[in-house]
Amino acid sequence: MERHVKRPSRSVIALFIYSIASQGLAQTGSVPEAERVLAFNQTPAPPAVELPALVNELLNNPTIRAARYRYEAALKRPSQVSTLRDPKITYVDFGVGRPFSTFVNDFAYRGIGVSQEVPFPGKLSLAAEQAHREAESEAQMYRATVLDLTSRLKVAFYDWYANAKAVEIANKNRDLLDRFERIARARYSVGKGIQQDVLKAQVEIAKLVQQIEILEQKRSSAEAQIQSLLNREAGPELGSPPQIRKSLFDMDLAALLAAVKENSPELRARQFVVDSRSVGIERARLGHRPDFSFGFQWQHTGSGFPDYYMATAEVKVPLYFWRKQRFALEEAAARLEESRYDYEAELQQLRFMAKDQYLIVKSSERLLSLYESGVIPQSSLSLESALAGYEVGSVDFLTLISNLTTLLMFETEYYQELARHEQALARLEPIIGMELTLP
Repeated sequence: MERHVKRPSRSVIALFIYSIASQGLAQTGSVPEAERVLAFNQTPAPPAVELPALVNELLNNPTIRAARYRYEAALKRPSQVSTLRDPKITYVDFGVGRPFSTFVNDFAYRGIGVSQEVPFPGKLSLAAEQAHREAESEAQMYRATVLDLTSRLKVAFYDWYANAKAVEIANKNRDLLDRFERIARARYSVGKGIQQDVLKAQVEIAKLVQQIEILEQKRSSAEAQIQSLLNREAGPELGSPPQIRKSLFDMDLAALLAAVKENSPELRARQFVVDSRSVGIERARLGHRPDFSFGFQWQHTGSGFPDYYMATAEVKVPLYFWRKQRFALEEAAARLEESRYDYEAELQQLRFMAKDQYLIVKSSERLLSLYESGVIPQSSLSLESALAGYEVGSVDFLTLISNLTTLLMFETEYYQELARHEQALARLEPIIGMELTLP
């Protein structure tokens, strides 16, 4: 069952702010000023962007379209290579004593014929089979392209999500620190506080301004990458980050590696290349076999002679096989071995990538559990304890500020770890050909 992070309630934060404000600003008798300081600017949040909608829009990516047309082009090959060559139609005008026959000579004639080349039996069917395997390889490469770009989109989206949440938390922290700095100045002005509290709040605000600037740049970069993947020239901003749940992953390493060998589209594409090269060996062996040509011709001579009918048969002899067909067979054998080793290299690379991302997922799950069950709840309790101590004067203002910034820091790290977990699963998807992240 999914666990949620325990965070300090809004009532605790509200009590926290009100307690500080009432002790600081009330000393000056400026209650309207205190109300103005505590008033949050309520601006309507932009609509949340949904990842499934972005994935559907990914079909506009030119790389995916190119892969699609490459696959469709490969589908047209089997029919072409398995069809006989076009027949030849021959017209003959045989003249005697002049360029063209006019039948003034009994030996002059005109004729028309047709001929057809016929490869040795099996050559066309093997060519069709090889082209079909190549088309299947292109189909898997098209699927791999879609999965790879979908994975890249998800990784960029979760990167954008983590930075957007970090900006959101940092802005909340800055808003609180702005108010605390005013409170500290108000307390200092009436002799109830010390200047160190004011300076500490100002330093924290300056650090947050720098941090927010860096986070905004990272968020914009991730958003630009998303816009590029979606083939948007100048698309609208993505809006506010949605609520993301941790995806469940219950596959062990052995099952994951088995899924790599069975389902990886890139690996299956390599296997179809091996199958195609195996057929190429058979085609090269048939290269030693002769091809044929058959023809038929009708000839018309002078009126005193009957028409002639001529049938022909030709055999194309591979006379120079030791210099041509023999090397073609050796070339086909070398390309088959090349494809087999390419398959093995791809398998080992994918296994490493799968194991690497698997370890990231498992490590991230442990860290998320630690944040959910230990770090954040304990930080929340520490903040509540500091608040209670501050109210009775046993905890100073700097300790209170430190506890708040620590809690918000852990919240930021939690969202970064959640994004890291989902990114690892997204990177696994094209490797095993399965969807692992929640929509």
